[in-house]
Amino acid sequence: MRKVKKYVRVLLMGAVGCIISCTSVPKYEAPVEPVIAPVDVNVNFRFVASDTGIVNPDDDKRCYYKVFIDKIDAGRTTIGLESQKKYFEAKLSPNTHLIVIEKWVLHEKEGEYKKVNNILQPKPNYYYFETKKNAVTEILMLNDKKTNSAQYSVSVQ
Repeated sequence: MRKVKKYVRVLLMGAVGCIISCTSVPKYEAPVEPVIAPVDVNVNFRFVASDTGIVNPDDDKRCYYKVFIDKIDAGRTTIGLESQKKYFEAKLSPNTHLIVIEKWVLHEKEGEYKKVNNILQPKPNYYYFETKKNAVTEILMLNDKKTNSAQYSVSVQ
């Protein structure tokens, strides 16, 4: 009988300990991706991408573009709907550079981003550009989702 009482007492103390520790768990907050203003970082190159030709909200998927500069993985753009602008910024040496992009779309059933089939990638998926020492080179890519044809425009600020 004493062993049973001792066993029950130990179980109760453990349960109380669990309850006390469980109440101190902080509330989960979804991570927010910071938006970095160009004034906050020293950049001389900005890539902005968005898709056009989307008429149905069900066809507007979450995506990002993987960015390769001079055939080296330089990172990725911010994540957003295809119709929204997505940004990538970097500090590059003054020279002529090659940018190659890959489109990645959220596969909602699997919950992960997957590279879009090569047939559906924006064409062309590359562009040559020049950066200068004291100026910001901005490339704007507009991809027509219906035809997968991309148009690039360059501005130097």
